[in-house]
Amino acid sequence: MKNSFFILTMLMFSLTSCMPKDLPTVITQKQDYALVKLSHETTKEELKTIQQKLAEQEIGFNYDGSTFFDDNKLQKLNLVVSVPGGHSGRTSADIVAIQFKYFGFLYQKGGNPVFRIGEMTGI
Repeated sequence: MKNSFFILTMLMFSLTSCMPKDLPTVITQKQDYALVKLSHETTKEELKTIQQKLAEQEIGFNYDGSTFFDDNKLQKLNLVVSVPGGHSGRTSADIVAIQFKYFGFLYQKGGNPVFRIGEMTGI
């Protein structure tokens, strides 16, 4: 009986650890600051809106090459970003990565770092 309970507990733990995380899209903008976090929950419409908002700060945000599921949620991310001051970069992630981690970028004029792109952990 003890072994059955242990096996059942381990099976439930394994199954729940494989479930995608709840990772809603994040965009935070202030003067000379932008933080964007994208995941499997990000939609094509959200990306269009983010692109328009970032253009107001003269931040280039190109997600061409990204693919989407039929419900317009992100399947594969291909992101190229350029910010004032000449910093730029690119990142990509497939569905396996974006189900469990945020990807995106951080721009903070005068900050350390000024620009960061890729996996957005600890931010």
